[in-house]
Amino acid sequence: MRIEIEIDGKARDVTVEADATRPGRLRVSWDGTTREVDARVVERDRHGVLLSLVQVGAAAASRQARCVATGRNGVTTVHLGDVVVEAVINGRRVAGEAAGDAAGGASRLTAPMPGKVVRVLVAPGDQVEARQPLVVVEAMKMENELTAPRAGTVAEVPVTEGMSVEAGRLLAAIE
Repeated sequence: MRIEIEIDGKARDVTVEADATRPGRLRVSWDGTTREVDARVVERDRHGVLLSLVQVGAAAASRQARCVATGRNGVTTVHLGDVVVEAVINGRRVAGEAAGDAAGGASRLTAPMPGKVVRVLVAPGDQVEARQPLVVVEAMKMENELTAPRAGTVAEVPVTEGMSVEAGRLLAAIE
């Protein structure tokens, strides 16, 4: 799956690939760097999600990270020991990459990764603002709030709560 993570105003495209033969093992790539990581959820509570991250290979290292949703659109606070950063996840990503936007057509919001739809926050005919939450998809035990790429009217929402979706599946269209 491809995600965009912005920290301190710098956006990075990050690719995360799961190893089907080893649960929890991920290959994470950004800016020409690739790391193999073993990632496990240690705890999920009202304080967020505590992750155990072990970098595998010659430069082996182990860290725990607590990820806490801030309630602001796409913003997560990440605590790595004494270091605390705010990360905007998929903040500027517009699924479908706005081919329709340039021509004034519908904007398509698609699933950035395989997962399960846990909340549908809009219905066809609803007026929405840019970056307004539309659908929440759970993937890798994390909830991802997906937002409107622009203001407009919801044309369609072809998913329902509880539905499993593949990466690239249409979640909503905005006219």
